[in-house]
Amino acid sequence: MANRIIDCCSLINLYTGWRGLHELQALGHTWYVAEAALKEAQYTRDVGEGGRLVTIALRLDDLVQSGELNRAAAETAEEMELYVELSAELDDGEAEALAIAKARGLILLTDDAKAIEVAHRPQLSVQTLSTVNVLQEWLSSDPSLENRAHEVVRRIETLARFRPRIGTDEFEWWMAIRGQ
Repeated sequence: MANRIIDCCSLINLYTGWRGLHELQALGHTWYVAEAALKEAQYTRDVGEGGRLVTIALRLDDLVQSGELNRAAAETAEEMELYVELSAELDDGEAEALAIAKARGLILLTDDAKAIEVAHRPQLSVQTLSTVNVLQEWLSSDPSLENRAHEVVRRIETLARFRPRIGTDEFEWWMAIRGQ
């Protein structure tokens, strides 16, 4: 199983959809999150009393302490140099995650179009996954989860404000799961 590193937006998408990240463990990979992404991912939204949307603090340090996520930081000269270089084009969370993915041979989980484009440049050639890919993998790991998939997709769309780009296979899959 390939190790994976998650950027801020994908982390929030999955956390919001699943109401935590314990489902990642069922996929059997080792999951990392960059220090910069941990700092960026401070809040998400949830449904409060009376159906009102409320802001909630993310407790990502608890997930790191429990072993669900592993903290990663750009440490080597190669990682730091690439991180600084990528920061000119990307947010810090995506830049650090991509630098670490390149240096350590990890797969980058991101929904950021610019980060995907940069990751696929020949000089980097980092494999990427999206929130949709992870949800598809999660569903294929246990077909009985299909009953929850509709709710997970709707929570991500409503609370994390994410939906795949129109015209993509991911969008078609998303809308089929969403029920439209």
